[in-house]
Amino acid sequence: MRHLIFNRKAVFLLALILFCFTSRVPKASADFRLLDAIQEFGEKRFVKQKPARLGYGPVRFYPRIRQAATYDDNILLEDDDNRSDVVWNTQPSIIMEIPIDRHQVAVGYEADIEVFTKSRHAKQNDQNQNFFALVDVNYPSWYVNVLERFTETSGRGGTTFTGRIPRYDQSIHPKVGIRWNQFILEQGFRHFYRDFRRQVDDSLNFQLVEWTTILYYDLFARLKALLESQVSQIDYDDDFERNGTFTQFRAGLIGEMIPNMKIELRGGMQFRNYETESETDFNSWVAAIKVEYRWRQNWLFHLSGERVPLEATFQNVNFFTRHIGRLGLEYQLTPQWIMFQNVKYYRDSYTERATVSTRSGFRRDNHMTYESGVRYLPTEWWELELSYEFFYRNSNFNTFDYTDNRVSLSTTLAY
Repeated sequence: MRHLIFNRKAVFLLALILFCFTSRVPKASADFRLLDAIQEFGEKRFVKQKPARLGYGPVRFYPRIRQAATYDDNILLEDDDNRSDVVWNTQPSIIMEIPIDRHQVAVGYEADIEVFTKSRHAKQNDQNQNFFALVDVNYPSWYVNVLERFTETSGRGGTTFTGRIPRYDQSIHPKVGIRWNQFILEQGFRHFYRDFRRQVDDSLNFQLVEWTTILYYDLFARLKALLESQVSQIDYDDDFERNGTFTQFRAGLIGEMIPNMKIELRGGMQFRNYETESETDFNSWVAAIKVEYRWRQNWLFHLSGERVPLEATFQNVNFFTRHIGRLGLEYQLTPQWIMFQNVKYYRDSYTERATVSTRSGFRRDNHMTYESGVRYLPTEWWELELSYEFFYRNSNFNTFDYTDNRVSLSTTLAY
């Protein structure tokens, strides 16, 4: 038996090595995450993974590598300078976990290496990385967990940025909670810092200090009601006019509302008070909804929507309001074949007048994305995917318009 297990691991490692040297890579995006490793549901925060196949003593290892080749017909996301290329991405990552009875310690690392085929696009090549550390102490009547994150990234154009903006993001997020009968009272603190790596972008550096209090109540075995309050202070290093205090109150539901339907619903009010009187404040409602429904064993539907103000990086505008809706479905033809489709529409409304070239006004962007593809799982640790994505932005400032088509072939090994 030990000989069989050794051979199985050896075959996997050999396949991984051959894959790294014979395949060139993924989906062209710097918006990457650590395998969605961190999941939060009230007091529960844990690394979501399948049973570990690799370990040494109490330590469990979860290696993963994703590679993809993407044909992109508008790599700069421009309206009148469409350049096509094939983009290769490699995303190796590993999570190391030490479970200790009900408690847990975990660390994870992921890299994202993005390479463009044409030599004239070499300056678009990029490398990003993510790191997290988690400590989770969990007792029947109370719990404490601390999450530390560090990211080095420079997202491609298409967000509120008009091009790549290299930056560091770092945050620490401790939580403490107390359980009493059907109630859970949770107090959280978060410190987030964003540091742009180019001097020309230094005016956008900021730090955020945030206090959150949440009261959960067990309505049913798998459904909780919640009340949430949040107070945040944002401070910009070089632009004090953007400093402000944000206060938010929300109520909601989270859990399984009916069999096979998971829901997360939060709604309330947010007040963004900027210190400079001449700056526009935000005093309005915010909401977020997320629904996952398994209609049948082989049909899975996703629905989500959100209304939220976000910090802007466009000229001297402080924030914009985003309305967004998403709809997706997965259909499992066989245990190995899965078809999927996703549609997303969102509108960004900027709160202050701006001037671009000869046009002046309040910027409004309408975005739409569509994705369709098929996924093949020959084994439980190997995945192949072929997908098509369409991106579209229509802005009242025409210079920000673009359309983009991408076709990707990717493969993932997660052991």
